[in-house]
Amino acid sequence: MRLALCGLAGAGKTTLMRALAGRKVVAGRGREAADQALLNVPEPRLDRLYRLYQPQRKVYAQITVIDPPPPAAKPDDPATKLPPQLHQAEGLIEVVRNFDAGLGPPRPAADHQSFHQELLLSDLITVERRLERIAAERQRGRDIDQEEVSLLEKCRAHLEDEQPLRLLAEVAGHAKLRGFGLLTAKPVVVVVNNAEDDPALPELDLAPGVSQVLVVRAGIEAELAELEPEARAEFMADLGLETSALDRLIAAAYRALEVVTFFTVGQDEVRAWTVRAGTPAPQAAGVIHSDMERGFIRAEVMPVDKLLELGSEAAVKKAGLLKLVGRDYLVQDGDVFHVRFSV
Repeated sequence: MRLALCGLAGAGKTTLMRALAGRKVVAGRGREAADQALLNVPEPRLDRLYRLYQPQRKVYAQITVIDPPPPAAKPDDPATKLPPQLHQAEGLIEVVRNFDAGLGPPRPAADHQSFHQELLLSDLITVERRLERIAAERQRGRDIDQEEVSLLEKCRAHLEDEQPLRLLAEVAGHAKLRGFGLLTAKPVVVVVNNAEDDPALPELDLAPGVSQVLVVRAGIEAELAELEPEARAEFMADLGLETSALDRLIAAAYRALEVVTFFTVGQDEVRAWTVRAGTPAPQAAGVIHSDMERGFIRAEVMPVDKLLELGSEAAVKKAGLLKLVGRDYLVQDGDVFHVRFSV
């Protein structure tokens, strides 16, 4: 899962990146490369599986968070106002300023709406330019994909009505539009970056289709990320913080992207994997290895909570809780998978 930080200038994106990644930020190479961090997703169920199987390795699911540099915008081209890396991300983390720090009084609600308008405009330009190219190809006598034209025209009408494409279920994830990386079709998590002495969520009129919002005091969280675990826990307790910014942001991103976790287990390794909710079993197997998807026969599935409760796969099977599933099975959160395949 790849998430990109975004938002208006001065919102504190770089500070939030430090808070999320601590010392693990990998600086991009060159002026146009994004800083990025590959972060383990905390998963207590995986920790318990590790204690049960005692394998050689425990592998957490991971997410990549990128902090794109400001783009080299062309004054006469509003399409270059946003970093190109946003188009390649699966989800956006919009950082909203709610502190002063010499930048003037914060206006979180207005800033959120302003950035929403930037995303709408970017998508509208992308759609209109593609339609213009298609029209030029038609004039040259080339064959035109009418389905693509119809989808793009729906997008244009929706965007002109100032509505994000994530509300258009028939186009938001359509394969013919995937290559455009349309920004308003992506899930968004809004992170309100508060002053260090302010834990409250301000009033926000969230953009349509955005439901995940949380408050982070990025300055404090960045300091916490530099501490050793014991000192960090003590400092968090003093501040009344039950969970870190990383944990809360991952949970919000999972909800926004509708992600579920499944597990593979064995004597060599226990591992957590993530897929979108509603993913069929063969495609989930393909996340583990492409050969498994290509040669998928069926899978043995058991619920992780029952495996942990009963203590062994044999006990789960004896209780009638292990099932064989085929290609139509949709992966559920907490499934433990054994894939049968042949290539």
